[in-house]
Amino acid sequence: MLLSFPNLHPELWTNGPLKGLKFLDPGLNEASFDQAFRPEDLPLDHNTATALINDCINFGEQFKDPSEMAYFGAVTTDDFYEGSSMSIQAQLTRQFDDGQGSKQEREEKEARSKAQFILLLAWFFEERMIELSGLEKGIKARWKSMDTTLGVDDEDRINERVVDLGNAQSHTGGVSDGQTIPLPWQRVVEALPAFIPEDTTLVCSNSEIIDAWEELDIEFSENEDGMLTATLPAWKFAGRRRAPEGTPTALKSVTVGILK
Repeated sequence: MLLSFPNLHPELWTNGPLKGLKFLDPGLNEASFDQAFRPEDLPLDHNTATALINDCINFGEQFKDPSEMAYFGAVTTDDFYEGSSMSIQAQLTRQFDDGQGSKQEREEKEARSKAQFILLLAWFFEERMIELSGLEKGIKARWKSMDTTLGVDDEDRINERVVDLGNAQSHTGGVSDGQTIPLPWQRVVEALPAFIPEDTTLVCSNSEIIDAWEELDIEFSENEDGMLTATLPAWKFAGRRRAPEGTPTALKSVTVGILK
């Protein structure tokens, strides 16, 4: 199976059609979508997933400076829980604190719930970015219309004698002029091994991520389908210097294919 990485939404795939490409659906919405791959054995159901995301929203509202919240995108999942609302940790552990199964089985289920939580955050993050992008386009279209109403023509823009309102940055708090807020893909690549089949290839066309892997001296070789691929433990793709403790999903190997 070919699975998009790091983006989970088809709208964010920018490299042209790729036959058989799937997008991971971590189960936040009740209904899935075309091209989706939703694992059958997700540990967190729709209601729990929604409650967790709502807790995260409430948690984030305590930060006045977004850069403070950005810290939690760079640390491990355990660090996130220590700094966040206890209800988030409680909801994750409560799912498997029923005494059923061995200690190892319960720990494995909890690790998978944490991995799904990371993917839920990534999914929610992307949905908000898609919404903001649509809002930006609508606002810019209205500015363009105002240009026309005010009599601003192409010659005015070329000679820069007036301000092109369509290129002005809006005040929606969203992304403007093609800028994007980077997804914490390092956490995503460590969470995915908990749910993907062994024959999965994560397909990446993001030049910044590919450059990061090349700086890490990760060697990609051409496979039988002509794609450049590499198979390594997920933590190595995440740029760690050594294997992390307490994140068993990051220890599993994944195959990544790159499109330049």
